[in-house]
Amino acid sequence: MHRCTVVLLLLVVALYFLSAEAYKCRCTRKGPKIRYKDVQKLEIKPKHPFCQEKMIFVTMENVSRFKGQEYCLHPKLQSTKNLVKWFRIWKDKHR
Repeated sequence: MHRCTVVLLLLVVALYFLSAEAYKCRCTRKGPKIRYKDVQKLEIKPKHPFCQEKMIFVTMENVSRFKGQEYCLHPKLQSTKNLVKWFRIWKDKHR
């Protein structure tokens, strides 16, 4: 019984690290030029042990050049900061 418990515990720890690995910093380079009106959904993921920066994901509307794609934008770029600011203002006006 003791061996089974150890194996189960190791399995849980391994799964934790694999899932945490999936959230590593993925926003390393500049994405395409995005207008805030073309954004369907904006998600800001907080910092965590595997990534010291927040991650900003945008899901695009089904416009001809994006077709519902998801992009991860680098949080320190001025263009990303402006996009987040204007998207929030635009969403508040169009509720």
